[in-house]
Amino acid sequence: MPINANAGEYKSRVGLDSLYIAEVTVDDASAYTADTPEYLAPAAEASMEPTTSFEIQYADDQPYDVMEAEGDTKINLKITNLPAEMYAKLLGRPFDAVSGRVFDNGGVAPYVALSFRSLKANGSYRYFQFLKGKFATPKEEAATKGEKPEPKVLEMIYTAIKTVHEWDLGDVTDSVKRIFGDADTDNFSATGWFSQVQTPSVSAPSALAMSVADPVDAATGVAVTKTCTLTFNNALLSTAIYNVSLIKPSDGSIVAGAITLDVTKKIVSVDPTASLSAATDYLLVYNVIDIYAQNLSGAVNFTTA
Repeated sequence: MPINANAGEYKSRVGLDSLYIAEVTVDDASAYTADTPEYLAPAAEASMEPTTSFEIQYADDQPYDVMEAEGDTKINLKITNLPAEMYAKLLGRPFDAVSGRVFDNGGVAPYVALSFRSLKANGSYRYFQFLKGKFATPKEEAATKGEKPEPKVLEMIYTAIKTVHEWDLGDVTDSVKRIFGDADTDNFSATGWFSQVQTPSVSAPSALAMSVADPVDAATGVAVTKTCTLTFNNALLSTAIYNVSLIKPSDGSIVAGAITLDVTKKIVSVDPTASLSAATDYLLVYNVIDIYAQNLSGAVNFTTA
């Protein structure tokens, strides 16, 4: 069957950015889970080299068959530098937040997922996701400053391996080492690529919607000491709280109070500093963005007792 490729898929790669890591919390026969990805560091270079082996079988005095096996993949990353706390996290070293110091005791590095993207000559990107691997202690250099600055990068080696968990891959059920996609490939979408670790079971995110408002829209008799909450179906960006306000329509004033986002990043709470006015209309206005860059605006109206 012929392959239908688009012209953009043949373009060379000319850039590298968006290095993200996420700790793998479960990888067994029953499940694979990982934390929410977090930014690693500014990237200068990444080279990927899988370990492969070939064996040629001879029969009837001639080459008869070729057998191939693929093992781990070594990824050599060059980055500008690594924050102390991230260094400790990647290598399993103790980090003292009080003094800001890392104690290099030769700890055990955790398994992490690694993702990044590479800019192509036509302005599109190719996206990469490695599901499981470990970082080795980085190579570090320093040199005296001369007349011409010579910046030294930090070199880190990430060794990627296949997961224990297996997925339905269509024609076969198997574990996975790497997933990649190209913005120029038909049906590919990079939405949410860096907001969750990509696996064969990850699908397109649901459209952002508000699940529950408390108080509900048009509610009456609401207590003047009420803490208002808005619950959304998708996790929001942490900055979403800056676009939520409780307003008194009679004079257009904004009610002072604490606006917070819970640990799931789905529930916004508005806790007024002082009691609300009795028998008064209020408007809870929101304009939020979720971790998939989807926007939702709206308002909830209620009247106090």
